Amino acid sequence: MKHLLLPLLLAAGVQAGEFNPAQVSPDAKWWLHADLEAVRGTEIGQRVVTVVEDKKGAQLRALKRLFSINPVTDLKGITLYGDGGKDRSVAIIHGSFDSGHLEDLVAAAEDYSSEDKDGTIRHSWTDKGKRQHAFFARNDLLVFSHFEDLLEGAMTTLRGEGMSPDEFVGAGSGAPFLVGSAKLSEVEMDGDESELLAHAQTLKIALGEAGGRMEGRLLIDTGDRADGDRFRKIIEGMIALGELGNAALRDADMQFEAKAENGGRTVRSTLSLPTAEMIAMMEADGAFDRIGE
Repeated sequence: MKHLLLPLLLAAGVQAGEFNPAQVSPDAKWWLHADLEAVRGTEIGQRVVTVVEDKKGAQLRALKRLFSINPVTDLKGITLYGDGGKDRSVAIIHGSFDSGHLEDLVAAAEDYSSEDKDGTIRHSWTDKGKRQHAFFARNDLLVFSHFEDLLEGAMTTLRGEGMSPDEFVGAGSGAPFLVGSAKLSEVEMDGDESELLAHAQTLKIALGEAGGRMEGRLLIDTGDRADGDRFRKIIEGMIALGELGNAALRDADMQFEAKAENGGRTVRSTLSLPTAEMIAMMEADGAFDRIGE
């Protein structure tokens, strides 16, 4: 009973329904959205679902009986965003929930309490020594955070105005099933990657499928022409290195472009491959065999 909500819901990975920027706080420093319904409609997504159901069918059925939700089939999407502080985030989870059943389970958790916030019930409890907070914005929309102030902010956002639409989201060949953006200069980072990313102000990514091809897009805004040129060379070098180490990639019908914009301060790149060729490469690498391990 104590292993509740987010661990269960995130078991399916970061995936969601169509992105709705109005649900994201205008003060967010980063956000990430994935569309589970769109993923299930792709060839790769269908293959992954089949593998997961074959390997984990019994566990998924048990989860369905216990929590009234199958993470693989009942989740429509998830949006994550944060205020830039380390590990400070909000999860907005769209799915086919039995909200009353989940609320009953949460009520049995350690140190449970609830509060009516202008007609919305905020649930709080302790799981593995850490305080958790959540509320249902709708029967099919669960909002969760470890931080009470972020959850309060999410309530305010969902009642008012959220983030403005981002043109990058719809700039590809088709609607992305994974898309995200980060104001890197305002996000707390550590580790080796922080030194490199400190030279970029904004990073945006998107993955989608259209016309039988998988497409990945990347935008890096540096604010400096020399750094923009360096990032462009890094991206081109990574693609070249991948081709050198993978004969299948060299022979694939790959389309790649990396171009400078905004006086060289911004780098925009696009890479696409036929979905069938990508699946073949994933099979050769054993990617599907590792699912569920």
